[in-house]
Amino acid sequence: MTGPRLVVEVMLKTITTWALLVALTLLPGTARADSLSDLVHRADMVFRGKTSAAVFEMDVSTKSYRRKFKIVSWDDSRGTDKALVKIPGPAAWRGHATLKVGDKLKLYDPKTNHVQVVGHSMLGDSWMGSHFSNDDLVKETRLARDYQLSLLKEWKGDAPVGDGATHYRVQMLPKPNAPVAWGKIVYELWDNDKGTAPLSAEYFRKASDKSPARTISFGDVKEMAGRYVPSTMTVRLASKPGEFTTITYEKLKLDIAIPDSKFTEQAMKH
Repeated sequence: MTGPRLVVEVMLKTITTWALLVALTLLPGTARADSLSDLVHRADMVFRGKTSAAVFEMDVSTKSYRRKFKIVSWDDSRGTDKALVKIPGPAAWRGHATLKVGDKLKLYDPKTNHVQVVGHSMLGDSWMGSHFSNDDLVKETRLARDYQLSLLKEWKGDAPVGDGATHYRVQMLPKPNAPVAWGKIVYELWDNDKGTAPLSAEYFRKASDKSPARTISFGDVKEMAGRYVPSTMTVRLASKPGEFTTITYEKLKLDIAIPDSKFTEQAMKH
């Protein structure tokens, strides 16, 4: 077979091959899925590097009381995940601490000198009477690692910094056997040439629930530690209307030297 007929068949095979390659790149679970996972990971880790240290204030507002804590935290994501969160003030709460090393989580009460081991069933419990959970403070859960991700919506919109951003609304369902406290999360984030960061997160106890049990909103984006981060996080519970807890970051350092001795019970107690 020669001449024009051969040329036509070769062209048809080439077009078919390219069409198949394009179709494969658009299938779920290929490059697009990996890109979504990367975006969620960057947003989830925006406050953290390989190591990090932070100072922030926690403002807890309930119907019964108003509390403000000064909090310092250290985190090391190299190898075994480690985190230490301590309260230096006010005096009534000074010394309370939370330590995570690997999959072990501990709480320290200086008044009783007692260390409590926290099981996975307690990850969703309130931390120090706030509306944040134990899991929130030490980030035991990794969204891109522990949840199956699916894109609900993508659109162009305004950004806290830069000329505009792509916004993503992502549904997250727990992976089998993942040690998580929520049956579903709906997460919104923005991404542009300035960075990637979360906007909001809605937490559902069951995947079938229509309304979230709690929401976290992220705001007041500032440049800290060489990146743009939301300096405030506010959590509200559906079961406690009118109440809230807000975290405001005052200082953030990334990729600094932190000795392993920082993540021990001795360091937690002193």
